[in-house]
Amino acid sequence: MALLAIILCLFLERVWTTLAELRTFAWFERLVDRIQGKDRQHLWSGALGVVAALALPLAALLIAQYVLVKILVLFDFVFAVAVLLYSLGPRDLDSDVHRFLNAWEQGDDAKAQDYAQRIYPVTAKRFDTGSLGRCVVEGTLVAAHERWFGVIFWFVILGPLGALWYRLACVLREKCLRQSEEEDAFKDAALMMHHILAWIPVRLALFSYALVGNFADALEAWRREAYGWKNNWLMDNRQLLIRVGLGALQLEQDMAADEISAVDARHVRAALGLVLRALILAVALIAVVTVGAWVS
Repeated sequence: MALLAIILCLFLERVWTTLAELRTFAWFERLVDRIQGKDRQHLWSGALGVVAALALPLAALLIAQYVLVKILVLFDFVFAVAVLLYSLGPRDLDSDVHRFLNAWEQGDDAKAQDYAQRIYPVTAKRFDTGSLGRCVVEGTLVAAHERWFGVIFWFVILGPLGALWYRLACVLREKCLRQSEEEDAFKDAALMMHHILAWIPVRLALFSYALVGNFADALEAWRREAYGWKNNWLMDNRQLLIRVGLGALQLEQDMAADEISAVDARHVRAALGLVLRALILAVALIAVVTVGAWVS
Protein backbone atom coordinates (compact mmCIF):
# COMPACT_ATOMS: atom_id res chain seq x y z
CA MET A 1 0.00 0.00 0.00
CA ALA A 2 2.81 2.42 0.86
CA LEU A 3 4.40 2.03 -2.57
CA LEU A 4 1.13 2.67 -4.42
CA ALA A 5 0.40 5.68 -2.22
CA ILE A 6 3.87 7.16 -2.87
CA ILE A 7 3.65 6.71 -6.65
CA LEU A 8 0.13 8.16 -6.78
CA CYS A 9 1.08 11.16 -4.65
CA LEU A 10 4.21 11.95 -6.69
CA PHE A 11 2.11 11.77 -9.86
CA LEU A 12 -0.54 14.10 -8.43
CA GLU A 13 2.25 16.39 -7.24
CA ARG A 14 3.29 16.93 -10.84
CA VAL A 15 -0.13 17.25 -12.52
CA TRP A 16 -2.22 18.99 -9.84
CA THR A 17 -1.05 22.56 -10.38
CA THR A 18 -3.22 24.14 -7.66
CA LEU A 19 -2.23 21.65 -4.98
CA ALA A 20 0.11 24.09 -3.24
CA GLU A 21 -2.84 26.36 -2.45
CA LEU A 22 -4.41 23.59 -0.37
CA ARG A 23 -1.26 22.94 1.64
CA THR A 24 -1.49 25.56 4.31
CA PHE A 25 -0.02 25.17 7.77
CA ALA A 26 -1.18 28.50 9.14
CA TRP A 27 -3.39 26.55 11.57
CA PHE A 28 -0.32 24.84 13.00
CA GLU A 29 1.60 28.09 13.39
CA ARG A 30 -1.38 29.61 15.22
CA LEU A 31 -1.46 26.57 17.49
CA VAL A 32 2.24 26.99 18.25
CA ASP A 33 1.74 30.68 19.04
CA ARG A 34 -1.11 29.89 21.45
CA ILE A 35 0.89 27.20 23.21
CA GLN A 36 3.91 29.46 23.60
CA GLY A 37 1.78 32.39 24.73
CA LYS A 38 3.00 35.89 25.42
CA ASP A 39 5.15 34.90 28.39
CA ARG A 40 8.16 33.14 26.88
CA GLN A 41 9.34 32.02 30.32
CA HIS A 42 6.44 29.71 31.22
CA LEU A 43 6.49 25.93 31.20
CA TRP A 44 5.28 25.53 27.60
CA SER A 45 7.97 27.78 26.12
CA GLY A 46 10.49 24.92 26.08
CA ALA A 47 10.61 21.30 25.02
CA LEU A 48 7.18 20.58 26.52
CA GLY A 49 5.73 23.21 24.22
CA VAL A 50 7.20 21.45 21.18
CA VAL A 51 5.77 18.13 22.37
CA ALA A 52 2.35 19.66 22.95
CA ALA A 53 2.30 21.45 19.59
CA LEU A 54 2.99 18.19 17.76
CA ALA A 55 0.98 15.87 19.99
CA LEU A 56 -2.34 17.61 19.38
CA PRO A 57 -2.50 17.36 15.56
CA LEU A 58 -0.82 13.93 15.48
CA ALA A 59 -3.27 12.56 18.04
CA ALA A 60 -6.14 13.97 15.99
CA LEU A 61 -4.73 12.23 12.92
CA LEU A 62 -4.53 8.86 14.69
CA ILE A 63 -8.11 9.18 15.94
CA ALA A 64 -9.37 10.10 12.47
CA GLN A 65 -7.50 7.19 10.92
CA TYR A 66 -8.87 4.74 13.50
CA VAL A 67 -12.46 5.91 12.96
CA LEU A 68 -12.22 5.78 9.16
CA VAL A 69 -10.72 2.29 9.15
CA LYS A 70 -13.51 1.10 11.43
CA ILE A 71 -16.06 2.45 8.93
CA LEU A 72 -14.45 0.99 5.80
CA VAL A 73 -11.05 -0.62 5.25
CA LEU A 74 -10.72 1.13 1.86
CA PHE A 75 -10.61 4.47 3.68
CA ASP A 76 -7.23 3.47 5.12
CA PHE A 77 -5.59 3.77 1.69
CA VAL A 78 -7.50 6.93 0.76
CA PHE A 79 -6.58 8.49 4.10
CA ALA A 80 -2.91 7.57 3.68
CA VAL A 81 -2.82 9.13 0.20
CA ALA A 82 -4.52 12.31 1.43
CA VAL A 83 -2.11 12.76 4.36
CA LEU A 84 1.00 12.01 2.30
CA LEU A 85 -0.14 14.36 -0.46
CA TYR A 86 -0.71 17.09 2.12
CA SER A 87 2.67 16.47 3.76
CA LEU A 88 4.78 16.62 0.60
CA GLY A 89 5.95 19.95 -0.73
CA PRO A 90 4.40 22.31 0.19
CA ARG A 91 5.15 23.22 -3.45
CA ASP A 92 6.41 21.21 -6.40
CA LEU A 93 10.20 21.67 -6.49
CA ASP A 94 10.42 21.05 -10.23
CA SER A 95 7.92 23.84 -10.96
CA ASP A 96 9.61 26.23 -8.52
CA VAL A 97 13.03 25.73 -10.12
CA HIS A 98 11.70 26.20 -13.65
CA ARG A 99 9.88 29.39 -12.63
CA PHE A 100 13.12 30.66 -11.13
CA LEU A 101 15.07 29.84 -14.29
CA ASN A 102 12.53 31.62 -16.51
CA ALA A 103 12.72 34.77 -14.40
CA TRP A 104 16.51 34.61 -13.97
CA GLU A 105 17.24 34.10 -17.66
CA GLN A 106 14.90 36.97 -18.54
CA GLY A 107 16.79 39.28 -16.17
CA ASP A 108 13.91 39.78 -13.74
CA ASP A 109 15.90 39.78 -10.49
CA ALA A 110 12.91 40.62 -8.30
CA LYS A 111 10.93 37.58 -9.43
CA ALA A 112 14.03 35.40 -9.43
CA GLN A 113 14.73 36.37 -5.81
CA ASP A 114 11.13 35.61 -4.89
CA TYR A 115 11.26 32.15 -6.48
CA ALA A 116 14.63 31.48 -4.84
CA GLN A 117 13.03 32.22 -1.46
CA ARG A 118 10.27 29.75 -2.27
CA ILE A 119 12.75 27.00 -3.08
CA TYR A 120 14.44 27.20 0.28
CA PRO A 121 13.85 30.33 2.40
CA VAL A 122 16.59 29.75 4.98
CA THR A 123 19.21 29.41 2.23
CA ALA A 124 17.93 32.17 -0.02
CA LYS A 125 18.21 34.85 2.65
CA ARG A 126 21.97 34.37 2.83
CA PHE A 127 22.64 35.57 -0.72
CA ASP A 128 22.04 38.68 -2.76
CA THR A 129 20.66 38.78 -6.30
CA GLY A 130 24.16 38.41 -7.74
CA SER A 131 24.48 34.90 -6.37
CA LEU A 132 21.00 33.52 -6.94
CA GLY A 133 22.35 30.65 -9.03
CA ARG A 134 24.43 29.37 -6.14
CA CYS A 135 21.52 29.92 -3.77
CA VAL A 136 19.15 27.81 -5.88
CA VAL A 137 21.67 25.02 -6.52
CA GLU A 138 22.24 24.64 -2.78
CA GLY A 139 18.58 25.17 -1.98
CA THR A 140 17.48 22.50 -4.47
CA LEU A 141 19.75 19.91 -2.86
CA VAL A 142 18.28 20.66 0.57
CA ALA A 143 14.66 21.21 -0.48
CA ALA A 144 14.54 17.85 -2.25
CA HIS A 145 15.09 16.18 1.11
CA GLU A 146 12.71 18.41 3.04
CA ARG A 147 9.93 18.14 0.45
CA TRP A 148 10.34 14.52 -0.67
CA PHE A 149 12.89 12.22 0.91
CA GLY A 150 12.26 12.97 4.59
CA VAL A 151 8.48 12.78 4.25
CA ILE A 152 8.57 9.58 2.18
CA PHE A 153 11.02 7.90 4.56
CA TRP A 154 8.83 8.50 7.61
CA PHE A 155 5.71 7.57 5.64
CA VAL A 156 7.28 4.19 4.89
CA ILE A 157 8.28 3.74 8.54
CA LEU A 158 5.21 5.08 10.37
CA GLY A 159 2.57 5.62 7.70
CA PRO A 160 0.50 8.84 7.62
CA LEU A 161 1.61 9.66 11.18
CA GLY A 162 5.27 9.73 10.12
CA ALA A 163 4.63 11.85 7.02
CA LEU A 164 2.70 14.53 8.90
CA TRP A 165 5.11 14.43 11.83
CA TYR A 166 8.08 15.23 9.59
CA ARG A 167 6.22 17.96 7.71
CA LEU A 168 5.17 19.66 10.96
CA ALA A 169 8.75 19.37 12.22
CA CYS A 170 9.92 21.21 9.08
CA VAL A 171 7.24 23.89 9.48
CA LEU A 172 8.19 24.37 13.12
CA ARG A 173 11.89 24.62 12.28
CA GLU A 174 11.30 27.25 9.59
CA LYS A 175 9.01 29.21 11.88
CA CYS A 176 11.62 29.29 14.65
CA LEU A 177 14.42 30.33 12.29
CA ARG A 178 12.23 32.97 10.66
CA GLN A 179 11.08 34.60 13.86
CA SER A 180 14.33 35.09 15.72
CA GLU A 181 18.04 34.39 15.55
CA GLU A 182 18.22 34.32 19.35
CA GLU A 183 18.41 31.00 21.10
CA ASP A 184 15.65 29.87 23.47
CA ALA A 185 14.49 26.56 24.89
CA PHE A 186 11.58 26.16 22.48
CA LYS A 187 13.69 26.88 19.40
CA ASP A 188 16.48 24.58 20.58
CA ALA A 189 14.00 21.74 21.15
CA ALA A 190 12.36 22.26 17.75
CA LEU A 191 15.71 22.24 15.93
CA MET A 192 16.88 19.19 17.89
CA MET A 193 13.73 17.27 16.98
CA HIS A 194 14.12 18.12 13.29
CA HIS A 195 17.80 17.06 13.37
CA ILE A 196 16.90 13.70 14.90
CA LEU A 197 14.05 13.01 12.47
CA ALA A 198 16.20 14.01 9.49
CA TRP A 199 19.36 12.15 10.47
CA ILE A 200 18.63 8.81 8.78
CA PRO A 201 16.73 10.06 5.68
CA VAL A 202 19.45 12.66 5.04
CA ARG A 203 22.07 9.92 4.82
CA LEU A 204 19.86 7.86 2.52
CA ALA A 205 19.40 10.93 0.33
CA LEU A 206 23.18 11.46 0.28
CA PHE A 207 23.73 7.90 -0.87
CA SER A 208 21.13 8.41 -3.61
CA TYR A 209 22.90 11.60 -4.74
CA ALA A 210 26.17 9.68 -4.93
CA LEU A 211 24.66 6.80 -6.91
CA VAL A 212 23.00 9.00 -9.55
CA GLY A 213 25.80 11.58 -9.71
CA ASN A 214 29.59 11.48 -9.52
CA PHE A 215 30.09 8.72 -6.97
CA ALA A 216 33.77 9.32 -6.19
CA ASP A 217 33.48 13.09 -5.66
CA ALA A 218 30.32 12.69 -3.59
CA LEU A 219 31.95 10.16 -1.28
CA GLU A 220 35.06 12.32 -0.97
CA ALA A 221 32.93 15.30 0.09
CA TRP A 222 31.05 13.06 2.51
CA ARG A 223 34.34 11.79 3.97
CA ARG A 224 35.56 15.34 4.60
CA GLU A 225 32.31 16.30 6.30
CA ALA A 226 32.36 13.10 8.36
CA TYR A 227 35.06 14.53 10.63
CA GLY A 228 32.49 16.97 11.96
CA TRP A 229 30.14 14.07 12.63
CA LYS A 230 32.68 12.53 15.01
CA ASN A 231 32.47 15.61 17.20
CA ASN A 232 28.73 16.20 16.86
CA TRP A 233 26.41 13.48 15.62
CA LEU A 234 23.68 16.11 15.21
CA MET A 235 25.84 18.13 12.82
CA ASP A 236 24.08 20.41 10.37
CA ASN A 237 22.21 18.08 8.02
CA ARG A 238 21.69 20.95 5.62
CA GLN A 239 25.42 21.51 5.20
CA LEU A 240 25.96 17.81 4.58
CA LEU A 241 23.26 17.72 1.88
CA ILE A 242 24.86 20.68 0.16
CA ARG A 243 28.46 19.44 0.25
CA VAL A 244 27.75 15.88 -0.86
CA GLY A 245 25.24 17.08 -3.46
CA LEU A 246 27.79 19.48 -4.89
CA GLY A 247 30.31 16.66 -4.94
CA ALA A 248 27.87 14.53 -6.93
CA LEU A 249 27.55 17.48 -9.34
CA GLN A 250 31.36 17.96 -9.40
CA LEU A 251 30.87 21.53 -8.15
CA GLU A 252 32.06 21.13 -4.58
CA GLN A 253 35.55 22.60 -5.09
CA ASP A 254 34.25 25.58 -7.06
CA MET A 255 31.66 26.34 -4.40
CA ALA A 256 34.19 25.94 -1.60
CA ALA A 257 36.38 28.48 -3.38
CA ASP A 258 33.36 30.82 -3.51
CA GLU A 259 33.46 30.99 -7.31
CA ILE A 260 29.94 32.40 -7.54
CA SER A 261 30.32 33.58 -11.13
CA ALA A 262 30.86 30.00 -12.27
CA VAL A 263 27.26 29.06 -11.33
CA ASP A 264 24.78 29.48 -14.17
CA ALA A 265 21.49 28.04 -15.41
CA ARG A 266 23.20 24.81 -16.49
CA HIS A 267 24.24 24.08 -12.93
CA VAL A 268 20.74 24.79 -11.63
CA ARG A 269 19.28 22.37 -14.18
CA ALA A 270 21.95 19.81 -13.27
CA ALA A 271 21.03 20.07 -9.58
CA LEU A 272 17.35 19.59 -10.40
CA GLY A 273 18.18 16.61 -12.60
CA LEU A 274 20.26 15.08 -9.82
CA VAL A 275 17.51 15.24 -7.21
CA LEU A 276 14.87 13.96 -9.64
CA ARG A 277 17.05 10.96 -10.51
CA ALA A 278 17.66 10.38 -6.81
CA LEU A 279 13.92 10.44 -6.19
CA ILE A 280 13.31 7.89 -8.95
CA LEU A 281 16.04 5.69 -7.46
CA ALA A 282 14.49 5.94 -3.99
CA VAL A 283 11.05 4.92 -5.29
CA ALA A 284 12.62 2.07 -7.28
CA LEU A 285 14.36 0.78 -4.13
CA ILE A 286 11.09 0.93 -2.20
CA ALA A 287 9.46 -1.01 -5.05
CA VAL A 288 12.17 -3.70 -4.93
CA VAL A 289 11.79 -4.08 -1.17
CA THR A 290 7.99 -4.17 -1.47
CA VAL A 291 8.00 -6.77 -4.23
CA GLY A 292 10.55 -8.82 -2.30
CA ALA A 293 8.29 -8.78 0.74
CA TRP A 294 5.31 -9.88 -1.36
CA VAL A 295 7.25 -12.74 -2.95
CA SER A 296 8.61 -14.00 0.35
